[in-house]
Amino acid sequence: MKLTLLPLLACPSCGGALNFSRLAQMPREGEDLKEGTLACGRCAQEYPILDSIPRLLPPEGLDRRNLKTRESFGWEWLRYPGAMPEDRAVFLEETQIPAEDWKGMRVLDAGCGMGRYARIARSLGAEVVALDLSDGILRLVAQSERDPLLHLVQGDLLHPPFQDGVFDAAYSLGVLHHTPDARKACSSVARWVRPGGLLSVWVYGRAGSWSSFSTNPLKTSREGLKKILPLAWMIVILRFLLSDALRLVTTLLPSSFLYALCHPLAMLGAVPLLKYLTFSVHPEYAVRLQENFDWLAPPFQSKHVKEEVRGWFAESGVDVLRQLPHGLVPKVGFLGRRRQSSRAGALARAEDLLQR
Repeated sequence: MKLTLLPLLACPSCGGALNFSRLAQMPREGEDLKEGTLACGRCAQEYPILDSIPRLLPPEGLDRRNLKTRESFGWEWLRYPGAMPEDRAVFLEETQIPAEDWKGMRVLDAGCGMGRYARIARSLGAEVVALDLSDGILRLVAQSERDPLLHLVQGDLLHPPFQDGVFDAAYSLGVLHHTPDARKACSSVARWVRPGGLLSVWVYGRAGSWSSFSTNPLKTSREGLKKILPLAWMIVILRFLLSDALRLVTTLLPSSFLYALCHPLAMLGAVPLLKYLTFSVHPEYAVRLQENFDWLAPPFQSKHVKEEVRGWFAESGVDVLRQLPHGLVPKVGFLGRRRQSSRAGALARAEDLLQR
């Protein structure tokens, strides 16, 4: 942990400022503090720094389903094959922020996993704070210790570990739907963005009503789906019904056993036509394996329509700038700008403090 990260942090229990408490070594400018303790100046709660990472998890601990979520993603990201050639293009497409705009920004990767997109944001010139609940974040430690502008935090989106308004931009790509409350998680991430800053989010979509599905923006390469849109709508409904039924079983399985069961799905993902019965058609076997596991393992997997997510942005005082187009299965993504004065954000903060 670097000294420059400290002013950004907040106690996940009460929101108070954190300070160094017990230290294994005196921190120096530009160097990582590998071990020590942070303490809240308001409630006196303490949090460890381990392996250069402040562990800002809620002091009351995680419930069973959150622990399973943490464990399954740790299992996945510690085995993910690493950076992929398409990562940069996918990152720029899904955040909807041009490459030239990242330089000089302080940004939050809200749900960084093993850090594939945090690395891209750094390569584009941003100072990056990478947050994750799972131990997948350990794969970023070596790079973080070499890089003064890459910071790591282990924490929970629903127990905010940051001060309000400290980031120029925040992105959360395919993460919020894996929390117990995606709407509240979106509100948390939005609060950490300064007024005038950018928020980029995408979550799993669902078919929803015909009026909603038929007005979803399609990628240019998927414009042909408009000719069979009613059929596509029914296919998406059926796919999610079958998927949800399967997940009633798979979310109860031990990670090691489920991971083994995902190998046949990964093999099937290379077979023309039949591959669409799986949850990944990536050309790399190792990636297909992880993505099938990613779909079947996490206890939390909510799905949303664009009208719902647009409402989250409005509640958080964020004005939508553009929406992410997608293929057959809806992917609900928005880029927005936080208003200069956000009464909604202040109310959300007050509500959160009352619940603590």
